[in-house]
Amino acid sequence: MPSSVETEHNPEEERSLIYAIVHGNAPKYAVLVERFQPRIFASMFAMIGNRQDAEDLTQEAFLTAFRKLDHFENRSSFYTWLHRIAFHLAIDLQRRKSRTTKKHLSDDISESSLQIASDDLTPESVAMNKEMATKVNSALQRLDAERKNLIVLRDIDGLDYAQIAEVLDIPIGTVRSRLHRARMELRDILQAAGVMHSQGDTE
Repeated sequence: MPSSVETEHNPEEERSLIYAIVHGNAPKYAVLVERFQPRIFASMFAMIGNRQDAEDLTQEAFLTAFRKLDHFENRSSFYTWLHRIAFHLAIDLQRRKSRTTKKHLSDDISESSLQIASDDLTPESVAMNKEMATKVNSALQRLDAERKNLIVLRDIDGLDYAQIAEVLDIPIGTVRSRLHRARMELRDILQAAGVMHSQGDTE
């Protein structure tokens, strides 16, 4: 199922918009901010687990992208390029906070922003209501940064494998194998917490 990012992406309109911004129509950048800010924020929030940090990272990512927009080469979508900037800002923050106590996500992250892939997390009919989202978010924070970030990129932010490979600068095959291991670890945590049944359990 294509992500909302993919369905929103109109290459011709995007190129025209970026061209106008680079050539002096800076106010048009607000269109890109309005379009992508909620998804960037949701991704940052899931990675960092702190609303204020996520807001700061989102703002910094858009400011950095604006300053570097004349270097954008249209080899990928603007969103993928922007997300790569935001992701690496978040990685830097994670490293700075690596020795601090892990923080849990609050339960006000929208249910639609957390879509753990049902093909790997069984049973497929797990109800992602607010209580469930909170429990899954808590489990997500128990993963190490690399595995958590992969799940955020794919299952929360909705990037495809090629986009994730571009963001992380690794082969698509590596993305698939690492993501599979991350999902399996998350599933184990959820099963141990009684949030999910094991594959052998009856539905």
